[in-house]
Amino acid sequence: MNDSLTPLVSVVIPCFNQGHFLAEAIASVKAQTYSSHELIVVDDGSVDNSYEVAGRYPDVQRLRHRHRGVAASRNLGLERARGDFVVFLDADDRLLPFALERGVEALLKRPQIAAVVGMSRDIGDDGEVIGEGGQALVSQDHYLHLLEDCFIWSGSSIVYRKEVLEAVGGFDEALCAGDDYDLYLRLAYAHPIFCHEEVVTEYRRHGANTTRDPGVVLASQLRVLDAQRGRLRDQRERAARRRGIRNTRAAHGQALAERIAGDWRGRRRRSALAGLLTLVRWDPRGITALAGRGAR
Repeated sequence: MNDSLTPLVSVVIPCFNQGHFLAEAIASVKAQTYSSHELIVVDDGSVDNSYEVAGRYPDVQRLRHRHRGVAASRNLGLERARGDFVVFLDADDRLLPFALERGVEALLKRPQIAAVVGMSRDIGDDGEVIGEGGQALVSQDHYLHLLEDCFIWSGSSIVYRKEVLEAVGGFDEALCAGDDYDLYLRLAYAHPIFCHEEVVTEYRRHGANTTRDPGVVLASQLRVLDAQRGRLRDQRERAARRRGIRNTRAAHGQALAERIAGDWRGRRRRSALAGLLTLVRWDPRGITALAGRGAR
């Protein structure tokens, strides 16, 4: 066990072909006002220079395995982490300098909570801020609110207790996307969490973001919500889950319909048909939205 006044924080950076951003993520950890931390970079079978970039820093522990997805990389980092607290920083994101300090302070003041969630802001490819504000601050009934909407914008904004992460089983490696949303739900179902309104991380918006693909988001979020069906405890939670399904379909089903229509008009037939299959499976009523967009 680490010194109770300065517990060790393990920062895990899963990285798949993000070598061009990785140095910024590492630099953001090194710039932390809270110095009791270790940094673990897990290369998820990258074919770029990600592993070499991590090797430029002698104090960074770097791990590498075949490409198995972000959930497996996060779990490997969790397995190797020595800290009492853990942060998962995406390789294309950045922590603000006081991120770890704020998280540790909140966890030490509230020994009953499993995790501390801060706010995030958007940055572009060049690292410049492009958006800030709008993220909901949830002070109670976190599981209920998560069923309705994934109000946590960036997983990099969370500081976890390692022992609780291990107790709930870490990230579900069977999920190709939405593993973070699934973890939030399982964690908030069994343990209290705490959210604060300070911006602690920067989320980079670029073309390779999984969250930019409405089909992936639609399928992954509905799959995660479907998995919650058997654990709902009362009518409030059942109603919240139904609202979450409606909200997901309204937001991402509509966005997918727009993408399908654009792909069809642009003669990208294979992409349009793939999107259509996703829409048919996860939001059949969304098919009617295509008629209004000229994709007949």
